[in-house]
Amino acid sequence: MRERMASTAIMLAVVLAGCSTPGSPPSTSSHPATSASSASSAPTASAKASSASPTPSASATKATPTPTGPWTLSVNGLGPLTLGTPYTALQKQGYVTAPNGDCPGSWTSQALQAKGVYLYPSGQGATAVLAEVALTNAAYATVSGARVGSTMAQLKVLYGSQLTTETKNGNGGPFTVANVHIGAREIVFQFPYGSTLADSDPVQAIVARTWSVDMMGEC
Repeated sequence: MRERMASTAIMLAVVLAGCSTPGSPPSTSSHPATSASSASSAPTASAKASSASPTPSASATKATPTPTGPWTLSVNGLGPLTLGTPYTALQKQGYVTAPNGDCPGSWTSQALQAKGVYLYPSGQGATAVLAEVALTNAAYATVSGARVGSTMAQLKVLYGSQLTTETKNGNGGPFTVANVHIGAREIVFQFPYGSTLADSDPVQAIVARTWSVDMMGEC
């Protein structure tokens, strides 16, 4: 009897050892290091997205545009040199010096004079404002394209019926100019002394100013 019971117990143990619970997942605890290594080496979706997004280069950044070329003359002035601007403001900006007893044209900064640009005020002291901008350099042009050196014939083509001739009162007596009136202001084209404003005569200076029959010049 004892032998049969022992035999039965051995057989039951063998059967139980050969069975497993249905649906039990296979164990992975025997390879934790391998599993962790595989997880760390696999790229994540966020990493892929980050690597796919290019970093904008400095060259792709749009540079702030800067103005090029010389200023253009109109009846309002030359570039930032607007008629009516207080001389105190122009002095702070470095376009003119403080009044020094010399002729007003000499108050223009040396940098502007070197470029053939001369500024003249109206009024004195704190009340002085920019009244005239004169050009003697062909590098600058009017809005219509006239320059120092342009001939009377070329002015006629550029301005047509807008161009007139007029006698101004100067330091040396009356003289004739060509000019264009726009509102209360004018663009004056001065020619060499004694010129009859023949078609071949060249412009010597161009002045933007408030219209006046008097044009005394430097002093």
